[in-house]
Amino acid sequence: MNDLSKATVSSLEIADMVEKDHAMLLRDLRRYINQFAACNFASGDFFKESTYLDANNQRRPCFLVTKKGCEFIAHKLTGTKGTIFTAKYINRFHEMEEGNVLCTLSPNIAFGVANLGKVTRTIMKEQGSAPHKIAETFKMQCEQFGIKLPEDFVKVPEYEQMELMLMPKI
Repeated sequence: MNDLSKATVSSLEIADMVEKDHAMLLRDLRRYINQFAACNFASGDFFKESTYLDANNQRRPCFLVTKKGCEFIAHKLTGTKGTIFTAKYINRFHEMEEGNVLCTLSPNIAFGVANLGKVTRTIMKEQGSAPHKIAETFKMQCEQFGIKLPEDFVKVPEYEQMELMLMPKI
């Protein structure tokens, strides 16, 4: 992903990085947004309101935070917490830029992709598809959403690998 202007990190992940309760981080982000608004300064380049589905399948608020937003938050933190967060968010955005992140989607879209994978698996199993064919299909679906899975995600059985090697090349 080379266009980091659109890349975001969920406030859930940031709360984990800075070891802060997510509700308290949301409070802080809303305060920053209100301060921006009072000065007629657009906050959309920093923070974007969003939602995610929790473990009980209930919609909860969160923010998608851009690289600028992470820089802003880092400037608000002091001491070791600020230093650690700065290193973590820099690494995170570099991973996104290099394409080494398994998933950079919003929590809702990632949840939808996971559900798509479950439905696909169920249908393909009912039709008697081999496990590696199901894995190939899921990997293809993930790639359509920009999710990079490990190269060895699909494991083709050895007997099929040998058959492919013995087939005449046309």
